[in-house]
Amino acid sequence: MESKDRSINIEFKHSGKKADVSLAALTMTTIEFLELYGTKTLAGKQFCNITKDGSGVQKFSNLLEKTGYSNNPEGFFIKIFSSIVNGEMEKIRVNQVEIPHLMLVALLEQALPGHGYISIKDTRQLEQATHIAVPEKDRANLQQVIETYPVRLSRHTIRQMMVSKDVAYQYLPFVEELDTGGHTNTWIGQFHDGLLEQMYQNRVIFLLNMTCPVYCRFCFRKHKDSRNEQNPTVAGVQKAVQHVQDSPSVKEIVITGGDPFMNRANIAAAIDGLMKVDHVQTLRLATRSIAYYPDLFLENESAYLKYLKQKSFELQQHGKRMEVATHFIHPDEVSPESLEIISDLVNNGIAVYIQTPFLNACNDTGPELVRLFSLLRGAGAELHYIYIPCSPIHGNSIYWSSLSHGIKIANHLRAHLSDRIIPSICTATPIGKIDWYTSGWAVEKVADNDNFIWIRTPYTPEYFKAFAPLAGKLDNIRVNDEGTIDIQYMAQIGDESFLHGPRPKRGVKEKISASTDDIETLKFIMVNERQTGPSIVDTGLKDLLRLHETRVEMDVHASEEQLDYIRSDDRITDIIISSSTDAIDSLYYIKSLIKTLKEIPHVTAVRLVSMKFNTAPEAYTRAVVNTLGDLNSLCVVNPLRLEIETWFTLSHEITPAHAKLARRLNNKGISVYCNTALLGGVNDGDAQIHSLAYTVRKAGLEFHHLYVAGLPIQEKWNTDHPVDSYDVVDIATKVRREGSGREIPRYMISTCLGEVDYGLTSSFVHDNGHLKIKLGCYDVPYYKGLDENFVLPQGVTTDPDGSPVVPIKGLLKTNPFPVS
Repeated sequence: MESKDRSINIEFKHSGKKADVSLAALTMTTIEFLELYGTKTLAGKQFCNITKDGSGVQKFSNLLEKTGYSNNPEGFFIKIFSSIVNGEMEKIRVNQVEIPHLMLVALLEQALPGHGYISIKDTRQLEQATHIAVPEKDRANLQQVIETYPVRLSRHTIRQMMVSKDVAYQYLPFVEELDTGGHTNTWIGQFHDGLLEQMYQNRVIFLLNMTCPVYCRFCFRKHKDSRNEQNPTVAGVQKAVQHVQDSPSVKEIVITGGDPFMNRANIAAAIDGLMKVDHVQTLRLATRSIAYYPDLFLENESAYLKYLKQKSFELQQHGKRMEVATHFIHPDEVSPESLEIISDLVNNGIAVYIQTPFLNACNDTGPELVRLFSLLRGAGAELHYIYIPCSPIHGNSIYWSSLSHGIKIANHLRAHLSDRIIPSICTATPIGKIDWYTSGWAVEKVADNDNFIWIRTPYTPEYFKAFAPLAGKLDNIRVNDEGTIDIQYMAQIGDESFLHGPRPKRGVKEKISASTDDIETLKFIMVNERQTGPSIVDTGLKDLLRLHETRVEMDVHASEEQLDYIRSDDRITDIIISSSTDAIDSLYYIKSLIKTLKEIPHVTAVRLVSMKFNTAPEAYTRAVVNTLGDLNSLCVVNPLRLEIETWFTLSHEITPAHAKLARRLNNKGISVYCNTALLGGVNDGDAQIHSLAYTVRKAGLEFHHLYVAGLPIQEKWNTDHPVDSYDVVDIATKVRREGSGREIPRYMISTCLGEVDYGLTSSFVHDNGHLKIKLGCYDVPYYKGLDENFVLPQGVTTDPDGSPVVPIKGLLKTNPFPVS
């Protein structure tokens, strides 16, 4: 399949730009893509079934044959570009074969090479730069939009937009932006001083740069006034550092903008200055350039990445950590370059966490989020928040969806995503964030204003007095009977059954503390007895538990039948390895098992259960840590991520030795996550869990799940020492209000049919005095899809909508309020 070195002549319809693209270059680009990135994860299962296995040359030959262009690569490329040049941003199909988005972008890099970004001043320049039509009837209005809300695009993003409406939807200006509905800004009453903003007691924001290389149309700083603000100076940064020095309650600094990475002097002054402030624990650097302008990090032989890794090392020497926050909205934004950046950072001990605005008609149905989060997880990213709805800023109305629609998306994610990559469903109110159905909920509509909802928040007037006294004098807040603040939030509720009213007062309940002996006994059980639910379906194999659509648990001594079960189901992404001995005592077998699992492309994570991380951190010798590091494979293609699972009950169990070990593992790209069982009279108070969450975060661990009910130890202990559901909301309220958003666990209930989120994907059912839990994210067809012979366990019924209803022990409900 040789091709002569001749060119294909391309003319883009709307810009008039012409390009002569080397056929040899297009051919080599395609062969390289198919050989390196032509995997089911990156290119899609159906496409890979067509290209089959083999070299890039063989895969291209198979593709040409299937698309009707055998031995005719020129005709194949002409067909592809004839669709692209029309500027319709559609998926490209050749003889019914859908060409992967990543491959199309790679081909466009040959036709439209180059890096950098472009500031758009008028509609003609917009057409010239993007090769996308501006309708004449919209031209005047779009010009007004451009003058009101600046437009800036990177060449990387332009190439992505040309073959994805879902990418273009985020960056191209549109006439609906002239809609005046919404706020000018969403910030009210918080503390401002130069480049410093403070919304929470324990963290502040540094705005180091006011521009970005690309402007998102839904950004809450989209107004021209924000984009054109003068950039802060190094002197301003130093003043902000001094403010932090004088504020011992501030533990974390979010360094943002605009994009702070566009101002090297300011970011250096901030990092170097904050490094010397003893009480600062974490620097969180926020950028979206990983998604829309990866050249910022990769140019000059990845100079910026090298700088960050060096500064991270220096911060660690001062007992601090660096994290990078970024946004991804849709899987079409994910590029090999972005995955490379994430994996490089995480492999060097810099956590990367993802925040995802929920955009109407873009990423609001579920499957696109499942694919997006799965791609990012393999590179090492943590999934932090989904923001619902999109910011209620002027010109954003096309992106808005109802609150109920955003909340319901949690059911799809819980059913079809690994539990390790399910973000918190969060709303950023003007006075702070809430997590739905734990630290906040919709109370009622605002009287005489259908555009606003009263939302219960975890914050109190007293909370703001120390740093933002104006917050207590606003006319859009009220203090409820609990003593927390309800705030008016601009949104539509959608399904009005999601309006829950105020929380009633607590019922009378005497809480009896467990004895020291009881606590020690419970801790012994936690260390020596595996706390996991049963297999939700019958796998037909001993010691292979199917815990979820995406997850199985197995012993280190895996049989070939167990491995065949995993190979046969490409929905399985996570393997939990647990055994009678601790994971680090079984490394010989684990190494062999991971080598085998590495050959199964859809398996992207192995999770080792290790209670020795808790009880004997010294057992993790340098040799053990290095061995684990060698087993961890965060990368762009066929990743296999290694994680450590451990359990803690109380904050005093966590010592400096745990923090040191976590840092050593993190520097190998290995995450350590902690689960906790809520035990009546032991740790079911808000102060206890807040202390645990803070200590877990400070030690460099992830607080993954706080189990409210359903674990084996809870079925025994909490039956006689029940946990009050009212306490769960009190705990979530305090942890959200007093802690970092990065230390908040998911509040979970374990059942015989899988795990559910407290309040979010589950609800209480009262049945003749017995408390039961409705599993809103599952139904019988879900289980039959895993085992065609599935039948409901004894004692389990179904709701009229088909959701299972299961008994639950050890959880006390003293009022009819649906949340607590």
